Amino acid sequence: MLLRLFPAPLAALIPGLLIATGMAALYVYTPQLPPELQQLLPWLPYLLLVLVVALASFYNLSRLFYFAVIVALNGYWLLHQADVSLWAADVVFLASLLASLVLAVLPEKGLFNLAGWLTHLMMMVFVSLPIGLMARNIESINNWLNPAVLPPSWLDWSPLGVTAWSFGLLLVIGLSWSWVRTQQRTHLNALWVAMVVLLMHHLQQLPLVTALLASAAFLLLLIHALQDAWQLAYVDELTGLPGRRALQERLQRSLGIYALAMVDVDHFKQFNDQYGHDVGDEVLRMIAAKINQVAGGGKAYRYGGEEFTIVFNNHSADEIKPHLLAVIETIADTPFVVNRRQNQKPKAVQVTVSMGLTDSINHPDAAATIKTADQALYTAKKRGRNRLVTKGT
Repeated sequence: MLLRLFPAPLAALIPGLLIATGMAALYVYTPQLPPELQQLLPWLPYLLLVLVVALASFYNLSRLFYFAVIVALNGYWLLHQADVSLWAADVVFLASLLASLVLAVLPEKGLFNLAGWLTHLMMMVFVSLPIGLMARNIESINNWLNPAVLPPSWLDWSPLGVTAWSFGLLLVIGLSWSWVRTQQRTHLNALWVAMVVLLMHHLQQLPLVTALLASAAFLLLLIHALQDAWQLAYVDELTGLPGRRALQERLQRSLGIYALAMVDVDHFKQFNDQYGHDVGDEVLRMIAAKINQVAGGGKAYRYGGEEFTIVFNNHSADEIKPHLLAVIETIADTPFVVNRRQNQKPKAVQVTVSMGLTDSINHPDAAATIKTADQALYTAKKRGRNRLVTKGT
């Protein structure tokens, strides 16, 4: 609920910022922890990695799995490969960022599905490339990774070279722009992973920081995966409204009276048959947007098909009639243009809705309330549609 107080891009950043703050505080106060807890801290990323891999396997999510693998391999390599040359670290870093970019671009095809062969192949390439280059010890690659475009003293503060830093910053900027524009969680995951890998390599001389950064990345991936699971279960993908399960839980938690309206798009089947399902989906999105703006404190839900539900807590049916009538009028007065993508002349058609309204007074439970509202909706259809009918018990 708190996240709804912030704009969507800022709200999506809050979990990551809280985790980063927590890990920074943990690093600062580590010396004050009991020795037993200090000894357990290096094991924290391994525990979180197991949880991420288990969740990715259970939900068959290849991108979640490989994001975790990128962080894990970088952390393990930095902690156990202290004597390698600097150019090798740059190669590992660049391969990791390229892998993150590919995961952000490729669609999710599943971890265990043959359809995901391209994702698996690309990840194998990015893992094999650094290993092959280090095995052949191609020192000449250092000239490409550190071209003489900047004075050497400019990057004395970092173990990463010019190419690594340039590509890293460009990728972070690009992913940030892409995420703000699309609001896709995968782009946000790729952004966080890229920044964590960048910090891990920059601060590679601090093993505890590496462990905490990896832990932060795994924890954030877990949170985002759980948010996606919740979204899938409770939010309708087409309209963006809460779905039927969310409605049922809302009604089960309701205390006191509430008003409930069932909403149905008039002649939707004929409209779908005449103009196609794509246009029908656009109609549903438009209706959802309109009823979601209902005044009076109403909350809209997608009940199923072309049916929606609006719930008003702490209101009787008579109190919210004007708000629903205003929605009906707004929808009827909003021209809907069809044939915009076809070789036909665009034309505006009228879309209307019918509503059945009741409240929880004298109803034993939510199911009875919904049934009464459905009966009122059926009456509205019989009386000519594009209207509101109220019904008691």
